[in-house]
Amino acid sequence: MVGSFEFFRKYQRSLLVFVAILAMLAFFVLPPFLQMGDSAASQDPLAVTWNGGELREGGLERTVAMRSLVNRFLMESAAAGGRDPSRMPLLPEGEEQTVQTALLAQDAKANGIVVSDQSINDFLGQWTGNLVRQEQFDEILSKLRLGPFPLTQHDLFEALRTELAARTMLMLHQSAFNADPPGLQWDYFRRLEQQSTVEVVPVVVENFAGDVPAPSESALRAFYEKYKNDLPEARSADPGFREPHRVQYEYLVAKRGLFEEEAAKEVTDEQVNEYYEKNKTAMFRAKPASAEAKPVAPEAKPVAPEAKPAAQDAKPVAPEVKATEPEAKTDAKPEAKPEAAPAAPSSSTPKGAAIGGSPFRAVSFKQPAEKPAEAAAKPAADAPKADAPKSDTPADTAKKEAAPAAPATAADKPAADEKKDEKKDEKKDEEAAQFEPLDAVKDDIRKRLARERTDARIDAIFTAVAGDLGRYAEDYALWQARKPACVEAPRPPDLAKIAEKQGLESGRSDLVAPDAAFAAGGIGGSFEFVQDPSSRFGIRQQRWLDQMFGAGSMSLRPIRSRDVEGNRYLSWRTEDQPEFTPSFETARSGVERAWRIVEGRSLAKKRAEALAQQAGSGGDETKPVQVGPFSWLTQGMGGGGALVLSQPEGISMPGDEFMRAVFSLEPGKTSVAFNEPRTVCYVIRLVSQEPPAAELQEKFLAGRNDRQKIGMVAQREASNTFRELIEGMEKRYRLDWKRQPR
Repeated sequence: MVGSFEFFRKYQRSLLVFVAILAMLAFFVLPPFLQMGDSAASQDPLAVTWNGGELREGGLERTVAMRSLVNRFLMESAAAGGRDPSRMPLLPEGEEQTVQTALLAQDAKANGIVVSDQSINDFLGQWTGNLVRQEQFDEILSKLRLGPFPLTQHDLFEALRTELAARTMLMLHQSAFNADPPGLQWDYFRRLEQQSTVEVVPVVVENFAGDVPAPSESALRAFYEKYKNDLPEARSADPGFREPHRVQYEYLVAKRGLFEEEAAKEVTDEQVNEYYEKNKTAMFRAKPASAEAKPVAPEAKPVAPEAKPAAQDAKPVAPEVKATEPEAKTDAKPEAKPEAAPAAPSSSTPKGAAIGGSPFRAVSFKQPAEKPAEAAAKPAADAPKADAPKSDTPADTAKKEAAPAAPATAADKPAADEKKDEKKDEKKDEEAAQFEPLDAVKDDIRKRLARERTDARIDAIFTAVAGDLGRYAEDYALWQARKPACVEAPRPPDLAKIAEKQGLESGRSDLVAPDAAFAAGGIGGSFEFVQDPSSRFGIRQQRWLDQMFGAGSMSLRPIRSRDVEGNRYLSWRTEDQPEFTPSFETARSGVERAWRIVEGRSLAKKRAEALAQQAGSGGDETKPVQVGPFSWLTQGMGGGGALVLSQPEGISMPGDEFMRAVFSLEPGKTSVAFNEPRTVCYVIRLVSQEPPAAELQEKFLAGRNDRQKIGMVAQREASNTFRELIEGMEKRYRLDWKRQPR
């Protein structure tokens, strides 16, 4: 001690200077370093934690970005191997799926599953069909960057290692429910094809909340901590104390029926006629009528296509008449002519133009009586060379060929003109028959024109209001930025005055969540068509909810939408309240109410079971309500969509538990079951099932080769099992999101 004190006295001046320097460093230098650490932690808070791992916001963002880069690498690798990337199963890139993959990979590691580098190379070979060389992989990899840094092969392999480990674990779980034994197939068939009629007595859980003893403060706080980051869901049995995203909005609505009725009065007959003439070729063709008229055309021209000047004569008999006329006038041998004359018609009649029309024209218009003897002199020699009698001299031949010219122009010209007129009339009739008559479509045209005018008028009104709203938004933003003294905030457009002047309706909401806005109907279920080059038709349907509540939506930005009835809406957000977690003190009353409801479920079930026993003994205390018939499952979207639970009228949000209880009963028997959110416990008595089990079994066996619907039920069950698997894994690892995953 003495030595130490002597040492201090000897070097006290130097030591005091050193201590002063340390104090200055501690005062001026250390706090910024400490603040930097606190600042780094606050700027990169925890996003999600679980037993054995955690991700801060930066790490989660990097993990999701890496997943996106892996997808790009897989797409370009598939394309390099000659495969269609759009048909390849890529990885979902959401935050929730990314964390689920991490949990599955950790679960795989705990179960001894190891993914080697060789396994990754084998996967890439299968993915590309072994058609991509190493230098091609390197070239694809060189194009990818993770932020400012290039993506390395190590990064890629580690990401693929995680994905393959998670996929292997999933395949092991799925192998347990891939096969559907006959018993399950029969159960699935019943869920679609059998219908039940029941009598129910609802027992509301909240009515028993007052009978639950008050919870302790510690129990209530623990209950709050468990569900404080969960959003409330209508069909969930678990509560949620996080306040959802809410907005307040104003809107104008143009009722289509009123606008079209007014516009229809302004459409004139001249406008209807003009529209018909302009668009009849494209819009008003009468296809069935034109199809019937087409077969008539060939029947109008069955004879002598080359004999145009003699169209008015009886052409089918012309060859026979001209062949016999020379015989009657000259009294020549009757046997010679029939041998030559029938030969030409017999070969030429069925083939028409194959032989030619000139023989028929010569026979019809020549006058062979001038040289009858010569005509009858060589019937056998001339017949094979010509189809009609010919003269021996060139002069006679020239006369005979020139002779028909005069009668054809002098006597037959009026007949030809008449035929042309008839053809023109027929053509007009045919053209008229190709289109629907104006009287039949004028009402539809008037409605169409009224609809076009309605859209144009509504568009003009909405454009003007949107312009006024845009100017107000700019003025309000400037006022907020400057906050000048003694200057009032700019006034927004007067909705009531605009609606009254333009024939619209106006509305204003409270702060509402998306599910509440949708449940209110009207604008909540509206939508708009927006351009989307990636979609099949270049446009897609965008929900109003996504525009109003989605990321990137802005206050005072006009949103146009329409509903299925054709009503048009113009709306804008006036207030935005993001989702948040209230403090325990703020949420205490709601927390206690939810706790009492959860604890009151056992009391409600006991009451329901007591009522079920009374129903069985004939001592019914409450009058039941009959519900049905209904099946367990039904196809959504008009019978062509995915399978969904039936929603029988009179049952509040039934779930699989309710349906399982109903379809496990025999007629006359009773049971109890909760609805899906477990807010009502039903006493259930089965009245009847159609068709009966024996008849349904025959139908099942008869359709054993058609398993499409059964496969849809099996797929639904597999999806439910997978969801339960993921939920169970998340509970086992105590997954805790510090915010809602994006």
